[in-house]
Amino acid sequence: MSKGQCLCGSVSWEFSGQPGSSYHCHCRMCRKAHGAAYGTYYFVANEDFSWTSGRDTIVDYRSSPVLTRSFCRTCGSVTPNADEDGGFMYVPAGSHDDGPEIAEHIFVASKAPWLDITDDLPKHDDHAPEAPGPVYDNPPVSEPAPGKVRGSCLCGDVRFEVDLPFTVVHNCYCSRCRQQRSAAFTTNGFTAKDAVTFTQGSDCLASYKVPDAKYFTHVFCRKCGSGAPRLDSSRNIAVIPLGALDDDPGCKADDNIFVPDRAGWSEVNRDLPSYDRYPPRK
Repeated sequence: MSKGQCLCGSVSWEFSGQPGSSYHCHCRMCRKAHGAAYGTYYFVANEDFSWTSGRDTIVDYRSSPVLTRSFCRTCGSVTPNADEDGGFMYVPAGSHDDGPEIAEHIFVASKAPWLDITDDLPKHDDHAPEAPGPVYDNPPVSEPAPGKVRGSCLCGDVRFEVDLPFTVVHNCYCSRCRQQRSAAFTTNGFTAKDAVTFTQGSDCLASYKVPDAKYFTHVFCRKCGSGAPRLDSSRNIAVIPLGALDDDPGCKADDNIFVPDRAGWSEVNRDLPSYDRYPPRK
């Protein structure tokens, strides 16, 4: 039995047996919805899946004509959602410490420019051959202003700009980050608080602070659940989920952190230095 839950714990679930399929999806919509490098999902038959808590905090957002995505309105974590035909559940693997192994990467042609894939799993430019479906093209965008990158949520209500460069970019595998984004890891860029400007929709944002954490807070769009920048006035920093970016920041992650906390089914980027917690101060 593999168990999962959202960051705040108000939504929980479990499934048994092996999923029908599993994948890391690099399409733009998954990156936006999770605020991460990619979304990782199990396809679980309805009879193998069960909710172990109430579902009162779940919000649904239709991201395309063929898919509705779900998230917890309290903490913003992506939660399982039913297939349109009702035969199985899409279960986000990032909330599972001990889930089954992942089979493949899909929509690699749409992957984030700041991500290097270093594992040996099969890779497909769009859907896996055994599961064809619609292709999701990235919409064309204009060039950003020099020295800036733009970002937005999945529904488009929230938009922002970041003055480059980032001071550091971490791939974080801690359990909070995985539950926060329902993903294998988060890729966060750090910069000064004043380097981020919300150009639209700052009033559409919600936030959830983990009660026993000193700083850990998840900021997300109330409508679609996408991760958004967190502005921390107490430390004068901004934490930006790179999955929310619309433009190439021209940099990649500097390291992997909190690696011992990674899910058993995930692999770290082999080309980066890895640390048990934070990297040593220079």
